[in-house]
Amino acid sequence: MKKLFVAIFAIMATIHANAQIEEGNWYITPKLGVSVADMTGTLVDPSKAEGTFDGTLHPLTGFTAGVDLEYALADQLSLSFGFNYAKQGAKTDDGLFKIKMDYAKIPLMLNFYPIPNAGLAVKAGVQVGFASRKKLTVDGIEYNADFDRKILVNRWGRPIPVLVENELSRQFNKVDFSIPVALSYELYNFVLEARYNIGLTKVMKDDPESSKHMVWQFTLGYKIPLGDD
Repeated sequence: MKKLFVAIFAIMATIHANAQIEEGNWYITPKLGVSVADMTGTLVDPSKAEGTFDGTLHPLTGFTAGVDLEYALADQLSLSFGFNYAKQGAKTDDGLFKIKMDYAKIPLMLNFYPIPNAGLAVKAGVQVGFASRKKLTVDGIEYNADFDRKILVNRWGRPIPVLVENELSRQFNKVDFSIPVALSYELYNFVLEARYNIGLTKVMKDDPESSKHMVWQFTLGYKIPLGDD
């Protein structure tokens, strides 16, 4: 799949796209797309017969959306700051085990446009993500890994509903660091991008496999010039 995307972008780079950033200008790009999330490592269900259960994790497909704010440092080099939402996690083939997590992610990217006026860009940077919702499915049963609703009684005897972080939630790392790398192609302000996020943080704190997120994001955006500074 990686070779296919490289070939597609190489072909598109030969087409005159009439797209080029200009030094000193700002651009904003809202975008929508899909994420294909996976995790490193494997999981084995101890209730299964030893040696007969394949606990290998497989990708989850979900929705992603976001926006990038880009500043042109030069005519072929820019710096972008973004905010995006994406679903991440993984599952076993039989669906009996599944991790589903929602993340708000903030990437900081350096963008290089190697061919003037061709619309092709190569991008790399760093990213921090914050988990906003977590669901864990074990043996087909889904568990809430966020907060439990409890009722507290105040000093006047009135019940007050509150959300309290549960024990399962404490086993997950809520902050995820990753390295995003991407290729994008722009044509008449439309930006098609393939981005791969290489996870650096363990998903669960006590996981002996040290499983990390590995996520593809495919998005279509529209770049809007904001003028210069």
